[in-house]
This record gives sequence, structure tokens and C-alpha cells, in this order.
Amino acid sequence: MDEFIKYITSHQFTVIVAVFCAFFITWFVFKKLFKLALIVFLIFLGICGYFYWKNPDTAKQNIKSTLEKAEQKTIESVEKGITTYKKGKEYIEKGKQTIEQADKMLNPNVEKDAKP
Repeated sequence: MDEFIKYITSHQFTVIVAVFCAFFITWFVFKKLFKLALIVFLIFLGICGYFYWKNPDTAKQNIKSTLEKAEQKTIESVEKGITTYKKGKEYIEKGKQTIEQADKMLNPNVEKDAKP
């Protein structure tokens, strides 16, 4: 580790080049992802426009019902995520308690905070 720190401090140009390359790699990846998201959004708008043009009366109702369903599903997903998070915290606490009990059973004479 000391050799690595010495190398970084003595070869600063190499570090600058590596940071520059990493920046450009992430820039181009995100640029491509942004373009892809924009294309998908435009296709979605085209499809919605087509269905609206074909049946304007039913398209409004279908869009409203679809948005309401999406909102309900999103709320359900968030609630499931919250309950899963809470259960995970409970399991972690139970695991900590079990480990503490096992340590007490295996080493009854050793104090908890005593470090060698």
C-alpha cells in the first residue's frame, strides 16, 4: 500500500490521465443512455398519438385508467418495499441477538468489550 501511495505522489500526470479517461468513459456511457431514453420516450409518444388519432373518445378514457392503474401499482410497490425493509431490519436485529447469545454460550468468561 505504501508503494502505491508513493507511486501516486511521484507520478501525478499518470493519475490525471487516468481520471480524465474515467471521466470521458462515464460521460459517453451516460450520453448513450440519455439518447436511448429519449428515443424510447419519443416512440411512446408516437404510439399514444396514434391511438388518440384513431379513437379520440376512448383514448382519453384508456389513458386515464392506465395512469390510475400505474399509480396504484406504484403505491403498492412502495408499500411492499417499506414492509420488506422493516422485515429486513427485524431479521438483522434477530441475527445480532443470536450471535450475541452464541458468543455468551461459547465464551461465558470473556467480557463483551474486552479486546486483545
